[in-house]
Amino acid sequence: MPALTGQKGVDAMRAVDISGTGAGPWVMGADNEPERATFGAFLYGLAPASATITDLFLMQGAAGKVIRVKSIILSGSASSAVNVPVILYKRTANQTGGTPTAVTRTPKDSTDGAANMVLSHFGTGTVPTPGAGTMVDGGRLNLAPAANGSIDRLVFQYSWQNDKAVVLRGASEWLAVNFNGVSTPGGVGIDFSCTWTEE
Repeated sequence: MPALTGQKGVDAMRAVDISGTGAGPWVMGADNEPERATFGAFLYGLAPASATITDLFLMQGAAGKVIRVKSIILSGSASSAVNVPVILYKRTANQTGGTPTAVTRTPKDSTDGAANMVLSHFGTGTVPTPGAGTMVDGGRLNLAPAANGSIDRLVFQYSWQNDKAVVLRGASEWLAVNFNGVSTPGGVGIDFSCTWTEE
């Protein structure tokens, strides 16, 4: 059976002989790596600008672009153990105040060009007053002394099980990673990883 190539969103789709004999039966197999430009970002040990963290990371859409946030992974440590709520907010208004710092964004493929999504953190200066929005997802992240070996990870992954990614359409939509204003101990360092596509 012939291979089907050049599919939108599919690099290759081909018939696979599951008997291993070349005589069949045949099933369709797929490599579902998207054609969309894909980008990533990573920060290690970010110290928040305030002990009461609200929006720590902020992703802003771009004019004329559809941005699909595929994964956000958080981990971190603190001088003493604490668990903090983490809430993802889809915002329809930007924050006010605060001192955003741009995060380096890297294409997964060098031919994809530069990223359009604006990604910022609030690890320096003043914290923002969050804009209007609604909760999309959330969980709890355990922060513990790095020496005890109990580093936790909080993972948000989308479009893995026929669900839709968090989509930012245009420059007037944001996705915020918010820590709910909970007071944290000293020595907090947050690790942040994010993957998204643009089209």
